[in-house]
Amino acid sequence: MSYPEPSDVGPAAGGNRPVFDSDRNQVIALLEAAYAEGRITAAEHTERIQAAKAAETFDDLVPLTRDLVALDEPTAPAPAWSRAPSQSGAEPELIVTLFGGTERRGRWQPRRNLSVLTLFGGTSLDLRQAIFTGNSCEINVFCLFGGVSVIVPEGVDVENRVTAIFGGSDVKATPVMPGTPKVVVRGFVGFGGVETRAKPLDDPDD
Repeated sequence: MSYPEPSDVGPAAGGNRPVFDSDRNQVIALLEAAYAEGRITAAEHTERIQAAKAAETFDDLVPLTRDLVALDEPTAPAPAWSRAPSQSGAEPELIVTLFGGTERRGRWQPRRNLSVLTLFGGTSLDLRQAIFTGNSCEINVFCLFGGVSVIVPEGVDVENRVTAIFGGSDVKATPVMPGTPKVVVRGFVGFGGVETRAKPLDDPDD
């Protein structure tokens, strides 16, 4: 089955922009939910999933879910803590920063176990628009002579298990909201700092 190219999403509107794995995963998560609710058949589900995995631009992705969302109503902002299908058996992700800086923000998909190694540098992880595979995320930190910043949405449960020697580990969280996942930050920091703070989505990182 071929899906017509949308007339309202073209080069002028950014429809020719390349998509990333996080964009494909969003569409796949919507298709999985639609199939579970009986809104598409098994054949449609399989066909659309394959098309989503092969998509290269937003023009390829939009037709796959056009009939699953109400286009005549204002589009609600994407909720924080979107979830994608679980990646069973996936290896922990490792983010390494040496004598420099590393930043993760926007729509990205951290694995359930995330390790951060920072030496003489800085690492910033913005989880406000992240797509998660479960109800929790564990961030294992090893930081020397550097800093690690973790930004979470408001209302998220944050647990700080970082050991600091000649450094600091600080959490600035808001009251926990029911149904929100947990972020556990653990590990070691020496001669540096690890800060975890909650910020609203429309508040830019500084």
